[in-house]
Amino acid sequence: MLKEHQRYFNMFFQFFDMFIVALAWVLSYPLRFIYLADIIPVRKGYPLYDEYFYITGVIVIIWYAVFNLTGVYKSRRTQSLWPELLALARAQTVAFIIFAALTFLTTAVMFSRGVLLVFFVLVNVFFVVERIALRFFLKNLRRKGFNRRNVLIVGDNEIAKAFLERLHYHPELGLAVMGVIRLDELPESSRTGLQVLGTCADLTKVLTLHKIDQVFLALRNADRDQLDMILSSVMEQNVDVRIIPDLHQFITLGCDVEEFEGMPLISLNQSPIVGWNSVAKRISDILYASLAFLIFSPLMALIALAIKIFSPGPIIHRQQRMGLDGRVFQMLKFRTMRVDAESATGAVWATKNDNRVTWIGKILRRTSLDELPQFINVLKGEMSCVGPRPERPELVQKFKHDIPKYMLRHKVKAGITGWAQVNGLRGDTSLEKRIEYDLYYISNWSLFFDFKIMIMTLFKGFVSKNAY
Repeated sequence: MLKEHQRYFNMFFQFFDMFIVALAWVLSYPLRFIYLADIIPVRKGYPLYDEYFYITGVIVIIWYAVFNLTGVYKSRRTQSLWPELLALARAQTVAFIIFAALTFLTTAVMFSRGVLLVFFVLVNVFFVVERIALRFFLKNLRRKGFNRRNVLIVGDNEIAKAFLERLHYHPELGLAVMGVIRLDELPESSRTGLQVLGTCADLTKVLTLHKIDQVFLALRNADRDQLDMILSSVMEQNVDVRIIPDLHQFITLGCDVEEFEGMPLISLNQSPIVGWNSVAKRISDILYASLAFLIFSPLMALIALAIKIFSPGPIIHRQQRMGLDGRVFQMLKFRTMRVDAESATGAVWATKNDNRVTWIGKILRRTSLDELPQFINVLKGEMSCVGPRPERPELVQKFKHDIPKYMLRHKVKAGITGWAQVNGLRGDTSLEKRIEYDLYYISNWSLFFDFKIMIMTLFKGFVSKNAY
């Protein structure tokens, strides 16, 4: 019954999508030639509206075919909105290119490029609004117990338990776990707390009896010898099968699954700041750094003058630091130490009451004003405004052996300020705790999180008792 309802829902969903495509096309002509005519002048005359209206059916056929061929309508119940919008954008682009090519090959009617552009923008906006509204509607529907899928978990172990804990926080997915299948003999109680419906020998009967729609295989690496038997039983039924790999102990930042020539590849410890996210972060960095220069340039000029007068030597200190993917760059700071400060000690951390620091340097370090030149590093693309603080390569070689997961902080660009810094972890504080905060930032990155850290830096990130 549920699968029958799903087919009806998909038919309605596809019909509504095609209605949106047709509506966007029908509205494109009046938008271009009536409402936008004053903004973008019409230079080649006004074509007949009928010529545009009659081709609506062709557009719908193109979009329907492309959407189905590119997998737009496959189930994305366990995915976030962003992958769905990306798949939709790819399909829209392919459909539009096909349609645009056909219009240019047609000699009978020359369609306005302005109408085509308005249509492309309009149909994308309509679909984004539709998908957001649909997700909101379905989430509320599933929270109330409708549109649910019966789920069976194969494997009564710590992997299944971890999956259930995460599933508990997402009732909007509409996944009703009916029970668990044990791989060995039946116990008195389940390790996951679920009802044990049988062993692998009972799998076919359980799938039919409980009308299972999705099966999640939670197998440990030691249980892989039973995979062939389990899959042969599952494949005989009309159910979706998903495998939860036994990799959770290796994943710190997150993971990503991609396909290469039909073969699935799992990326461990994948940074979220890739693709369009990296573009968005780069744009925000340029905006933040440009604004900072505009605000702090008079102060930076005064600091440079003070260093030049009271501390013989260069104004700017260049120091090698390790950034994204372990690449070394020259980080810029206002010089706060004597010119020969490290001639005897080499690369070491500054300590409280360090006699190598000049009196001007003590003020600059305590107020973090010595970091202002690093906005140049940001504009050059070597650093970000927000991220883990970069460290010297000599010290990185030591820390990476002493501190677990230390090198994962180099999955993103180093930052002028960071989550650890605004929480007081600066100077001679716990490195382990600092790494914990850095990895939390990377795993939970968003533009809003960056903005939050920037605001916190203004109020509690400049002056610190641990900055010396």
